[in-house]
Amino acid sequence: MDVKSAFLNGYLQEEVYVEQPKGFVSPHSLNPMFKLKKALYGFKQAPRAWYDRLTQYLIDNNYRRGGIDRTLFIKHYDHDIFVARIYVDDIVFRSTNKTKVDEFVTVMSSEFEMSMMGELNYFIGMEVKQTSMGIMLNHSRYARNLVKRFGLESGKEFVTPMNTTLKLDKDENGRVLTKAFIEA
Repeated sequence: MDVKSAFLNGYLQEEVYVEQPKGFVSPHSLNPMFKLKKALYGFKQAPRAWYDRLTQYLIDNNYRRGGIDRTLFIKHYDHDIFVARIYVDDIVFRSTNKTKVDEFVTVMSSEFEMSMMGELNYFIGMEVKQTSMGIMLNHSRYARNLVKRFGLESGKEFVTPMNTTLKLDKDENGRVLTKAFIEA
């Protein structure tokens, strides 16, 4: 799910004023300054204001925010669970019950303008393949793009990125191994 114009949905907690754009004259005010009620794209406050508003909305609708991952929201039902993960203006979600997914879409669409993106195939650099056997994740496309971006396509490949004849043993004395120690 993608939230359209997400940053325009955030309410500002601090006072922010903007000057009238050149060539624009408000018929309602001769004052060239306006106090903003909502965030605008490009403001450093916009991402935080959006996330705070979305978080409060989800909490008001009985979703719990994760203790470690603060972008993870969970809602428990009798025998079902619903999980949503927020990434900027994208929301990835899943439930053990299709009805709960439909409920979430309805709840979110009643407050924000949303567009459904369909089944998850690619998310924050990970390819996602969903099959009857389970969900498979990989970073191969991301890795290929990095190699291409840094011009390393003609580089020599290594199966193991370290010397295969080097013997590693536990350091019984607990010393920190430095590069100079390893090369000696």
